[in-house]
Amino acid sequence: MAAVVAILKALRLLIKRELGTFFAVRFNNLFLFAALLAYTSLASRMMPITAIPFFSLLLLIMLFPLSSDPLSKIPPSRTALWPLTSGQWTVLRLASLGLSPLLWLALLVLLATRRFMLAGLFLLVAAAAQVLATLGTRLARRVPQFHPQRHLPQVPGRLGGLIRHNIRQILSILDFYAALLFSVGAIAYRFFKEHPDSAAYPPLAMMVALALSTYTQCSFGLDSVSGMTRYRLLPLRGWEILLAKDIAFLSVLFILTLPTGSGMIAGMTFGLTVIALGRHPSLALRLPLRRWRFASGDLRFSGLQFMAAPTLGFAASRSSLWFLGLALFFYLVSLLAGGWYFERSSTQQVSS
Repeated sequence: MAAVVAILKALRLLIKRELGTFFAVRFNNLFLFAALLAYTSLASRMMPITAIPFFSLLLLIMLFPLSSDPLSKIPPSRTALWPLTSGQWTVLRLASLGLSPLLWLALLVLLATRRFMLAGLFLLVAAAAQVLATLGTRLARRVPQFHPQRHLPQVPGRLGGLIRHNIRQILSILDFYAALLFSVGAIAYRFFKEHPDSAAYPPLAMMVALALSTYTQCSFGLDSVSGMTRYRLLPLRGWEILLAKDIAFLSVLFILTLPTGSGMIAGMTFGLTVIALGRHPSLALRLPLRRWRFASGDLRFSGLQFMAAPTLGFAASRSSLWFLGLALFFYLVSLLAGGWYFERSSTQQVSS
């Protein structure tokens, strides 16, 4: 049993370290928006009902990476070398279930609500998420043709490879799936609402953009050291490398805001603005980012994005397209300034 206990201790430390990465969501723009809604409701001595759907959405999306089997975090090549008997494997398998974060979350739900039905429903949803995640992973491994990222079309032009690479990065963070759910909600509103109000489309488009906006502050977060070196070796200017990332972001945003129709103007204005305001932290701060986690931004720049992007988005959709042009102007300035900064910092790293 000593071997099983040692493995469980190591597994506990691994899971604890993994759980720490999920707390990056507290600096995500969508989480901050929900927290702001909750604060304003509590300050008005009201129940924060308007914030509950957003917190629930964030938790639902995080259930998929949280629901992974604790033992699956250990490489199979290493577990194959463990001298464990079948009985020890059975004990290890049962004991590892107690380390599952979802079980502890269910206990918290039970303690907070004192309702066994609600805690059981939470475990049922978590189990369904684990089954779907496991089936999807195994299907993608055994039949690579079913992996969605393999079907991304090749983008023409000298920046096509970089654009495709950056789209794949966006698809590997949880922000995209939050934006996707908002886009699906816009589709449902458009086609299933008896008399949809066109005034609802700009806010819906900006919610899609808000869900993606934190990524603009850490667009280099998934690029490794070798990846940054590769950027310096490419025969491209700094602004071209940034443009490839921006085209990838705006392309994803354009597709997800299509169901909002005329609301796309507000969504794209919002997107151009958050790119311009997120340029500095993405280049100077190099905020970290992990796959299958929510992006984490800097509170100072998140505040700027909260103030400027919705203002220009609503103005562009309700007042004049000149505000879209203003957002485009700010974007172009940030692109040129960011390209200059990227080239200068690359030169300094090479010389040092």
